[in-house]
Amino acid sequence: MVPIIFGPLRTRETPRQSRAVTRVHVILNATAALLAENRLQDLTTTAIATRAEVPVSSIYRYFPTLDDVLLELYSQTANELRAKLFASLDDVHAHTTWRDRLRAVLDVQRSYLARHPYYRPLLLHFATKRGPLAIEDDDHDDLVRFLCNRWERGADGFQGGDPVVVAKTTIQISLAMEDLVAAQADRRSSRPYSQELTKVLEHYLAQYLSD
Repeated sequence: MVPIIFGPLRTRETPRQSRAVTRVHVILNATAALLAENRLQDLTTTAIATRAEVPVSSIYRYFPTLDDVLLELYSQTANELRAKLFASLDDVHAHTTWRDRLRAVLDVQRSYLARHPYYRPLLLHFATKRGPLAIEDDDHDDLVRFLCNRWERGADGFQGGDPVVVAKTTIQISLAMEDLVAAQADRRSSRPYSQELTKVLEHYLAQYLSD
């Protein structure tokens, strides 16, 4: 399992001392390890405490409920994935056309799911809790703004549409792709869906972008 790269924590009681931060990281790493090995339905705070070798009270100090632990882990991993997506989108030297960048971004998305087995159950868990429009989640605002800023400047040969509408639609399709791929049992069964949805997204963007 690839190690988690932690950003700022959003726990109930934000740890300030390095020892406290380390303990929260240990708790989240233990949660990730358990999710990689077991069903989310079988996860308990007691199991996490045992795996992390900390008292259960240490978990409740920062996370009032098990869902809060899962949300923190999901936020950390989703932020890491978004950073990788931004890097691919912005790398115009390695990926010279918008089609190249699209394929690079989708490769990053697929690779992340494969290399972080705990992300799949987290993604599916929180997908059931959001509204019918995933794009309405605040977590995706940065990606929408990034694409809007590019396309408002005419980058990627953008023309013929509203950059805001096209950016939001693009992210909505991408999130639907991620959910469907994550719902498959393994990489082999997810590949056909990934390939078909890539065609959908590429065909849509071809209406507005040019190399």
